Amino acid sequence: MNRRRSDDRGAASAELALLTPLLVMIALLVLLAYRIVAADTAADAAAHAAARAATLERTTTAAQTAAEAAVADTVRTHGFACATHDLDLDTGGLTPGTTVTATFTCHADLADLSGLGLPGTRSLHGSAASVVDTYRGTS
Repeated sequence: MNRRRSDDRGAASAELALLTPLLVMIALLVLLAYRIVAADTAADAAAHAAARAATLERTTTAAQTAAEAAVADTVRTHGFACATHDLDLDTGGLTPGTTVTATFTCHADLADLSGLGLPGTRSLHGSAASVVDTYRGTS
């Protein structure tokens, strides 16, 4: 009853040898998907930081400078690099009660994004709005 068939001997080793590359490939694809989602989240965080930093300033020039600095800090904090990036900032005049809108686009290399050396680029987009404090002074 407990006799083994001789033709099944070594079948588990062969199956493991055939399935290991497939399992490694699936694990790498999951890692790539995770890194892309994390980078998209970081792009949203960068847009939010830019909008918030701009609302704290009194002039549009200072708001643009603060927003760019906030984007650079957020991108660096999240650990990814943009080959090029665009930041569109609509300050609405920075009068109390207006909304500042920031749209951030990062063109990231897949090699940097995935850590796997893949060719190509991916555009990451984020947008956010922040309201200028209604009760702040205008002078």
